[in-house]
Amino acid sequence: MEQQNIFNSKNISTIFFITIIIIILGLIVSFLQTPKYKSSTKLLVVFSQENMSPYSSAQTSNYIAGILTEVIYSDSFIDNVFKTSFDLEKNIGFNQEQKMKNWKKMVKISLQENKGIIIVDVYHEDSKQANNFAQAIGYTLITNHSLYHGSGDNVVIKMIGTPGISDKWATPNIAQNTLLSLITGIFISLTFILIFPEQELINYILGKKSIKKDETIYFENNSENKENTSEEDPQNKEGYYNW
Repeated sequence: MEQQNIFNSKNISTIFFITIIIIILGLIVSFLQTPKYKSSTKLLVVFSQENMSPYSSAQTSNYIAGILTEVIYSDSFIDNVFKTSFDLEKNIGFNQEQKMKNWKKMVKISLQENKGIIIVDVYHEDSKQANNFAQAIGYTLITNHSLYHGSGDNVVIKMIGTPGISDKWATPNIAQNTLLSLITGIFISLTFILIFPEQELINYILGKKSIKKDETIYFENNSENKENTSEEDPQNKEGYYNW
């Protein structure tokens, strides 16, 4: 297909049609999701020991922080969180597998490398519960961290970011999902017109193929073509003789 003919009116309509369909599907999926609020907290892990260089101390702090990010997803830590005095809904599941699955959906942990900073993000349908869980997790790390490493009192955890309550839900992100749907729609539509440069989408869906004659494009249905062939004048067939 010639470069100047790629973005003709037929292909532009195909791009528009596919992109709109993908955006609509993306919006449907977004609105079917349950809105969730987000509450976050930041915790700084500090390791200090006599006769240790600042660099070694920072490296050790970061190492211990990495251990604690894994500990947050342990059964022992989850049980300690629910033992705190914060008002927490205990509806994340009864069996161990279901409880861990729901906990991982609700609590997202990230680590700022070489800084020893743990970031805890909690997602919940109730904004107050999101805030309570974020506070309970931070409190449990600060008070019970020595249970999960062997450094004893040499480690101190400080809360450097207090959890707060957001008035707007964090997920689903309608704007982000719409943008991703737009990009996906454009990519799929461009792929379609590159694979089928002379094919119009509607006719492709209806099972028709395009035939190019004298620089003019005609669309022909395969089933209709077979019927027309069977009704062809027998005198035009090869091997027919008029006796």
